[in-house]
Amino acid sequence: MVDVKILLVGDDALEALNIKKTLESFGYSVPYVVEIGEDAISKAHELMPDLILMDLSLKGNINGIEVAQAIKKLHIPFIYLTADYDDVTVQKTLLTEPYGYLSKPYDSLELKYAIEIAISKNKIENKFKDSKNYYKAIFEHTGTATVIIGEDTIISLANPEFEKLSGYSREEIEGKKSWTEFVDKEDLQTMKEYHQLRRADPGSAPLVYDFRFIDMEGVVKNIHLDIGMIPGTKKSVASLLDITELKKSQEAIAISEEKFRSALDNMMEGCQIISPDWRYLYVNDAVTTHGRFSKEELLGRTMMEMYPGIEDTELFAVLQRCMEERTSHHLDNKFVYPDGTVGWFELSIHPVSEGIFILSIDITERVKRQEEIQFKNDLLEEKIKNQLKKLD
Repeated sequence: MVDVKILLVGDDALEALNIKKTLESFGYSVPYVVEIGEDAISKAHELMPDLILMDLSLKGNINGIEVAQAIKKLHIPFIYLTADYDDVTVQKTLLTEPYGYLSKPYDSLELKYAIEIAISKNKIENKFKDSKNYYKAIFEHTGTATVIIGEDTIISLANPEFEKLSGYSREEIEGKKSWTEFVDKEDLQTMKEYHQLRRADPGSAPLVYDFRFIDMEGVVKNIHLDIGMIPGTKKSVASLLDITELKKSQEAIAISEEKFRSALDNMMEGCQIISPDWRYLYVNDAVTTHGRFSKEELLGRTMMEMYPGIEDTELFAVLQRCMEERTSHHLDNKFVYPDGTVGWFELSIHPVSEGIFILSIDITERVKRQEEIQFKNDLLEEKIKNQLKKLD
């Protein structure tokens, strides 16, 4: 999506940087990252972004909910990104009318879909806000399958996208079909409980969750549901996003990651991933050979624990630059083992979402040969000089 400007608000600088990179990879513009609540308010007024992606926990004296309340008059859509998703939090956030919630750890594709839905909804609202048919227009033209559900579970209204999703026409759905007819039996009982809880106490049932949807042909689809009560009524409005392809992609990615990990495990080159707090997250067999420590000894431990004094070396300074500046580096490194022996390694260091990735190639024998050749060349040069002196 082009020309979409997003203000990113969060108290974790490294996490915010990773989210910023993800957003920019999708084509969004992220002109500013804010950590302090008070700064978020001023930047929202200054930048007037198309959307705000905001953590509930912020630095400063105010949290994400208070920021949302302070900028409510700007009518900027925002999505909460949080690890805290309890009933009390939900009740407080509902008052700020967010466009969505994302729980940590987030999935990059879910993040993209949440943003696209929020932007789409906001554009539709802006387009039709002065129309007599404002709410009907939103319902009809949103890009997501949407239905209005009564207390008796009957669907009273369905938009064109729901017709496409279900395979039924409006005439077959509205006032006739219960939402329960579209739910896989394994999910049905839980969703019925949510239906009753939502009407007794709106904050007691989740606002978003996934379930399996069955269309007219009996095809099972994975659906991401966003549902809430219509104020002053016993009716609820539900948006259904088909994430079947996303699920398939996630499964394919999982298989791909397993193959990738297997490939890394069996590489002749050393492969290791180091976290921002300098702990070994992953090492392959070659790294254990290079470093002379087993996987069990390395994983979960810090580089400083395994190699005392490494933080004072030129190598660590390069690793630190890569970790902080998110830049790649290449170098040949002389490594002295605790027993005094020396190894030479060609290192390629790259920033990754988990921290940094180090690819190492043992070039000790190559360096030794180069040193032997240099030594012989020096002897030959000295011999030639001596012979020239005799001729003189």
